[in-house]
Amino acid sequence: MRVRRKQLASARVSEDPLDIRRVFELEPHGPDTYIGESPPYTWGRIYGGLVIAQALWAATQTVDPAHAVHSLHAYFILGGDLKEPVRYEVDRVRNGRSFTTRRVLARQSGGAILSLACSFQRSESGAETQTSEFPSGVPEPDESAIDRDAGIDRIDLTRGEKAPNSRIWARYPEDLPDDPRIHACALAYMSDDNPMDAVWKSHPEDPESPDNESMGASLDHAVWFLRPVRATDWNLIDMTGHGMVGSRGLATGTVFSRKGTHVATIAQEGLLRVRKKT
Repeated sequence: MRVRRKQLASARVSEDPLDIRRVFELEPHGPDTYIGESPPYTWGRIYGGLVIAQALWAATQTVDPAHAVHSLHAYFILGGDLKEPVRYEVDRVRNGRSFTTRRVLARQSGGAILSLACSFQRSESGAETQTSEFPSGVPEPDESAIDRDAGIDRIDLTRGEKAPNSRIWARYPEDLPDDPRIHACALAYMSDDNPMDAVWKSHPEDPESPDNESMGASLDHAVWFLRPVRATDWNLIDMTGHGMVGSRGLATGTVFSRKGTHVATIAQEGLLRVRKKT
């Protein structure tokens, strides 16, 4: 579970950026078990995208490199404590000829903080089409407009419509090995950055009004990896909110490469409680 962050505007690139160079340096700690560390995020909890990315990378260590991740589904259970490392326990659910399945439980001393299931597929030939179109009117990334959020480079864009949404250019700012598996994990890291923004815009009240008290957190998260991605290049993450039910909001969206290739699809459900101040 991740509480929505509000310090984006104060995290300009011109200031000291968060160091995320060691995100994928997991330490083996027994059979199919890995330990990961967290950078000191300023909002006081571990960023959910970090736990997703590290859990996926832990699972990837146990999979034949000929199999590439095609989907993940995760539940945020508890907020992660920045002062503790995270233990990733991988369950080898199935090793198949075409598909491999893994489950990962991320733990700290207070209990499980995330549960993730992921599936990998061996490359095979078949029909390939793309029906999702790169949105029109999207400006090229503007280096002067970069914010740094959760350690990643982010450029917020305006969609110019009433539907609740969040459209950003996003880029993993650190050098990564030329390995498509780690680039997929880096995309997983970035994929948790703006879905909750679309959920917040779905609420009929203004959650950030000075008259309101608001609390928001990610509940569950899914990514479908459609094509190889270069996370260190600019990618467009285009999210749409779909309304609120029982204090829960759903956002779905697409990820496009700068060339317009549909590389992934994201879905996230979030909790948003808004009350008038008394």
